[in-house]
Amino acid sequence: MNFVQVWFVGYANPVRLVEELRGKSAPQWGLYASLLRALMDSLLLYLPVFLMGRIPPTPSLLPFIPTEKYYGALIVLTPFVFLAQWLIGGAAVHVCLRLSKRPSDIDQILNIAGMATLVVGAFLVVWDWAWFFLGGMNQYLLGTSHLVIDLWWVVIFVVGLKRILGVPVWLGILLTILAFAADMPLAIMIMRSPF
Repeated sequence: MNFVQVWFVGYANPVRLVEELRGKSAPQWGLYASLLRALMDSLLLYLPVFLMGRIPPTPSLLPFIPTEKYYGALIVLTPFVFLAQWLIGGAAVHVCLRLSKRPSDIDQILNIAGMATLVVGAFLVVWDWAWFFLGGMNQYLLGTSHLVIDLWWVVIFVVGLKRILGVPVWLGILLTILAFAADMPLAIMIMRSPF
């Protein structure tokens, strides 16, 4: 299967996605997936929102970027933030596995995380625009819906850890919580709801 086929199989069959990833270049596929997801958010979400002249519902925490220009800044910042999150979350999982004396492979972890992020992230772009066109302007409800949708990321990641690295499901779930806890502060500080 090629990259696009593996990506789309992730919507229906996380086990098959993981099995297909097993023989692919690691962490290159995860990197490509993370970059593609970041570019989708930058160009298909933040660029149109910026061109519409919208202002984020939450003020900028970065003193050098005014809130009224924040969406413009996110067009550029999003790929860097998403790549940093991909690396931080993957590294946290890898370090925990190594500290617990379990086998680990950072390249495989990054491949799984990247492809899971692309599967869920591409859906979230469509979801966010559907939310906008249906008149849902509450950023907190949108954020809550993202958390529910992110459960699919958890499923893909846990299946990947189990099938490729032999990580028990219970530990895989704990590691996904750890990955979110490790990379979420960066997102909270920099990223903003598009609506």
